[in-house]
Amino acid sequence: MKHSGLQPSIATYTALMNAAAREGQWLDAWAILDDMMAVGVMPDVAVFNALLKAQHRCNSQYIWKVVDKMNELGVVPNADIFSFIIRRYLEGGNMELAIQYFCAMKSHQIIPKVQVAQSLIAFTAQSGYPRLALDLATWFEQASIRRLDHTVWVRCLIASAEHLYMDGVFSCWKKVVHDLKMNPGEGICLSVLDTAARNGLPDLATDVLRVLKLSGTEWQEYHFAPLVEAFSRQKQFKEAFQALEIMRTEGIEPLPETAYPVAEAMTDTKTIDSTWAIIDELQKDGKKVDVTILQAMIKASVKLGDLQRAIGVYKSLADYGASADLTIFNLLLQACVRASHRELGDLLLTDMKAAKVKPDQETYESFISLCLTQDDYEDTFFYLEEMKAAGFLPSSVVYKRVIEKCLDSNDPRFQVAVQEMREQGYQPSAGLQRTIRKALDAAALASLRKADRDVIAGEPVAIDGAARRFIETGGVEGTVELPKERID
Repeated sequence: MKHSGLQPSIATYTALMNAAAREGQWLDAWAILDDMMAVGVMPDVAVFNALLKAQHRCNSQYIWKVVDKMNELGVVPNADIFSFIIRRYLEGGNMELAIQYFCAMKSHQIIPKVQVAQSLIAFTAQSGYPRLALDLATWFEQASIRRLDHTVWVRCLIASAEHLYMDGVFSCWKKVVHDLKMNPGEGICLSVLDTAARNGLPDLATDVLRVLKLSGTEWQEYHFAPLVEAFSRQKQFKEAFQALEIMRTEGIEPLPETAYPVAEAMTDTKTIDSTWAIIDELQKDGKKVDVTILQAMIKASVKLGDLQRAIGVYKSLADYGASADLTIFNLLLQACVRASHRELGDLLLTDMKAAKVKPDQETYESFISLCLTQDDYEDTFFYLEEMKAAGFLPSSVVYKRVIEKCLDSNDPRFQVAVQEMREQGYQPSAGLQRTIRKALDAAALASLRKADRDVIAGEPVAIDGAARRFIETGGVEGTVELPKERID
């Protein structure tokens, strides 16, 4: 064309640039740009779009060169330019720069393409920034007539639930379930239930249970436990107790841990006392008071160090048609340990035997700890042997307590406990080892001092006759004459 005296148009150069971009010929693309500027043809945004695409095999430094050239020539980027740059940074994992260019589109009053927006929002959510991802999604749907795909909102919901982001979970759940009419699946529902439990959102928790039921998922204990916790955090104890009753109605056996959030929410004795009115009201309405509720009452009393209230709940079990189980006895024994109340511990053991409740490892360890709170701790070793005979392996904590008690009491049996501890595969902590070494050194020193006292207290050592005469005569008298000459 040039040899024929024809001036190439912008369309010609654009076609050449697109051909170079398809082949990834970045160097040829720059040569085309230089040539068109040399003949006085000013590149437009379409040319720079193709020039950028030609750099897809190069590092980001070449992208900056294209951007600088555009700024130099005053070419305003369009949505395609921004989309390419954002995608390129996302491919390299550079979320910050991708978001920077995404926000720059706002200042240029350019609406991002929906595919680019979805990629950026999903990447941000998966990177652990649910709040930022949700802000980007909200802004895009406000600025664009296009709607984000449902998968983007699901990813925002997952990220929000994984990070216990309450506002994000609440808004994304509404969007996914109520607006888009989607079934998020049991895995996502469990994560949402965790967030509802931690943040005290019983309404959200009940809605999740509703969705699980509609999707055909069979309710389990771990579905109701977050609901009980959510009610407990709001001090809605009556509703929490009713949730436990619903579990029984559905054939689900509540675990002791299911009602433990109730105990955690009872932070003072006033709350415990006021809960009795709720329990009595439930019984008056003809509803069975679940034993886990009474377990929670005992646990709360034990946590507050109120042994009297804990025993009060224990004594009133029969009034509510309940009986003490292993969990209750273990909780009460823990209270006895805190109060160093050995006599009450003995009575509880008697009650356990009468109720034919078999002790477990926790029972033995609690009672051993209780024995160690007394000045006379001989029964410790009896129950330790009984525990092993019952097939339970004492924990390292038990051995540690026994050793420390023996050391405090100058009881040499600590050495036996240390040996047995090591035989069971446990290693004393560094601090305990230092204490043991000090005790052994002290015992060795005491033994040496005792030996010295025994020597002093014994018969005096006699000096034989020759030695005595030598001393008495000043070394003159002796029976053997020395040689007259030195022997060298």
